[in-house]
Amino acid sequence: AVARYARAHSGGSYGEGIVISAIKQSVDLVDRLYSSLAHMMRLTLKRLFTCVFIIFCTTLIILALPRKGFEREWESKPPGSFEAENIGGPARRFLAERSKRPSGVGDQNILPNQPPPPRLTGEFDGLDPFGFYSSPSKKVLAKLARYLKEVDWTEITRECPQNSTLAEYWSQTKRKKVSRADAWESFYAEIGSCDVYRKPETIDNLFNSLNTLPIKDVHIMDGGTQVKLIFTFENDKQAVFKPMRFGRNYESDPNHFYFSDFERHNAEIATYHLDKILGFRRAVPTVGRIVNITSELLSKAEKKLKKTFFVSPAKNQCFVSRCDYYCDTTHAICGSPDLKEGSVQVFLPDENAVPRKHNRSPYRRTYSKKNQLADWQTNMDYCNAEVKKDKKYAHGRRLLDLVDLHIMDFLIGNQDRHHYESFDVFEGHPSYAVHLDNGRAFGRTDFDDLDILLPLKQCCVIRPSTLKTLSDFYRNPKSLVKTLHQSMSADPVFPILAYKHYPALERRLGIIMEAISKCLDDNGTKEVVMSAFHNPKVPETNADDYVETEESEDTKQQPAPQQVHPVKGNAIH
Repeated sequence: AVARYARAHSGGSYGEGIVISAIKQSVDLVDRLYSSLAHMMRLTLKRLFTCVFIIFCTTLIILALPRKGFEREWESKPPGSFEAENIGGPARRFLAERSKRPSGVGDQNILPNQPPPPRLTGEFDGLDPFGFYSSPSKKVLAKLARYLKEVDWTEITRECPQNSTLAEYWSQTKRKKVSRADAWESFYAEIGSCDVYRKPETIDNLFNSLNTLPIKDVHIMDGGTQVKLIFTFENDKQAVFKPMRFGRNYESDPNHFYFSDFERHNAEIATYHLDKILGFRRAVPTVGRIVNITSELLSKAEKKLKKTFFVSPAKNQCFVSRCDYYCDTTHAICGSPDLKEGSVQVFLPDENAVPRKHNRSPYRRTYSKKNQLADWQTNMDYCNAEVKKDKKYAHGRRLLDLVDLHIMDFLIGNQDRHHYESFDVFEGHPSYAVHLDNGRAFGRTDFDDLDILLPLKQCCVIRPSTLKTLSDFYRNPKSLVKTLHQSMSADPVFPILAYKHYPALERRLGIIMEAISKCLDDNGTKEVVMSAFHNPKVPETNADDYVETEESEDTKQQPAPQQVHPVKGNAIH
């Protein structure tokens, strides 16, 4: 094209020849350059490959050579074998310190397999639950004998001068009759102004219904940190189901914080029974139940829950559910192959009908990984300086309720007590703390968190009924665990606790009695044992009229579970 253009303007073939010659020379030059470049690249690639191959082979040879004194720092060695020539200084010191610790303390636990229900396997058959040594301190017993003579035991009758049930209260104040059509309504009708329940036959009927009634629907409990399901039974009443995740012998990982620890279904059951034998009767009734994942959960599950079911490689039926923590395939809940044990806890009455208050505990922990100690954990005068001057606790039963709650929490090892609830329906009656949310109890048997007991040690007040109950158990070794064992033996999924928790309970009871003994020594009987606390320096007001301040978003806790589907015709409404 260029040649034709040159020819047209030159009028002959001379211009065309010059152009053609120039193009040929340019093409020859480019061809020579390309050939040279390709030749150089081939040589460079060969040299580069040769160098890489030599370096790789040299590295393999060096790694294969034997080296004296080389050992991984994380490989433990028996005590006394930390030679300087084998392990470097920092690693040697670390392993030496580790060897001095008790076995298992500080080590990370491995998640065990999910076993079948112990009731079906007979895992604890033939074991002696009381085969351990327990003996009270003679010094503490002598002090208690002296102080108990000084107690005015008539104060017990003043702890609850009038315990009205909800049915009685509404009948007197609203001329309203409460139905008792089923076990739920009977339980609701007998909620008292001093405790959650009284009559054993009412609780027995409720437990029978919770354990045997056919399940109509299964829903995910929204807002939960771990797996919780809402059962709706054929009578349209509801309960909370917590599935079994671990066997009875599993203990919490010492590296886990209290707020990220796994919840245990059996802790809810055991805490209810302990609360009962201590005479509090403020824990929500909870019973064990073995369900069929296929026929009772999967077939009745709501759509978003049903999507999380699957069959594991071991051919077991599993599900994940939805929650804030541990709701993934790695932490799935699996049956054996489709039977699963869990706890079933009755719903409290609808808050629209029976209002409740959500109270932030003054002994709430920080729930922070960085700032782990709250003020009450570092200031031993915290109760006198802060709590006893608070209008909510300066008069009445609330401070004694708080001490009762922490005594129970210490026995069960529950560090996760951020708030408590109280009924706000009995006008003219002081409200009491309902013992809710005990799923993180009974986590460890080798550790007693003394901070849980600080409300008792700092405030140095206790009810006469609580002192009498604890003293009776303490003066008769093993009577606490024997009474608890007998109470739990009626549960359908008994045994509830591994028997290694029994000596831990007796040990913690001894620590509680030593703390009470010290309070009596320091303050005297009249200043410690009382049916109601009164601080004369604080004007007396109605503590139930106090409005809780709103918590910040980073510390705000989820409220207690509410019914997801309002039930028409529920008599409590």
